[in-house]
Amino acid sequence: MDFIKRHWSTLILITAIAAYIGISMGSNQCPMCIASDWVFVGKDETGRSGASTSIIGETEAAPWQLVSLQGEELSSLNTKGKVCVLVYWASWCAPCREEIPSLVALRKEYQNSDLAIIGVSLDENSKSIDTFVESYGINYSIARNNESLDEAFGPVRYIPTIVVLGKEGKVQQRYTGLVGHEVIRSQVETLLAKNV
Repeated sequence: MDFIKRHWSTLILITAIAAYIGISMGSNQCPMCIASDWVFVGKDETGRSGASTSIIGETEAAPWQLVSLQGEELSSLNTKGKVCVLVYWASWCAPCREEIPSLVALRKEYQNSDLAIIGVSLDENSKSIDTFVESYGINYSIARNNESLDEAFGPVRYIPTIVVLGKEGKVQQRYTGLVGHEVIRSQVETLLAKNV
């Protein structure tokens, strides 16, 4: 009780910020749940927050389609036969920015393979992200989120979120939070080795 009396203003500020972020990201969690997720989330051996993983078990996704910033059409149809890594991110998200070099390295490593990496921006449509993409040296497709993705994979509440699709277009894995290069690389290698 003494702690609350001494830090009541800080607790109110944290709750207000968590409520704002929760509402703006479409979260249905209470503000204190969001704040406690930030503060009490598990740490790995490097002290970083751990990612949560959902093993989907080859769930069939609804058809989806996007248009990249370069005008390239991306869809569930033209990525079939490829392993597809969909990365939900935003330019204001620090963990998302931290994950970008791993994805750039993955794209370089599998340049001529059957791997599609698509960054799905959750930035506001009015905000230009071209400069951001260029400054980070992003070498994979970037598109903005749309309703077809929400229908296929559900709304994304936390970012970064990575959805990994197998060659047949089925959801294999869904990660929330920082994942790391080796985890995604291992998943991609396993799926590329599979015969459809």
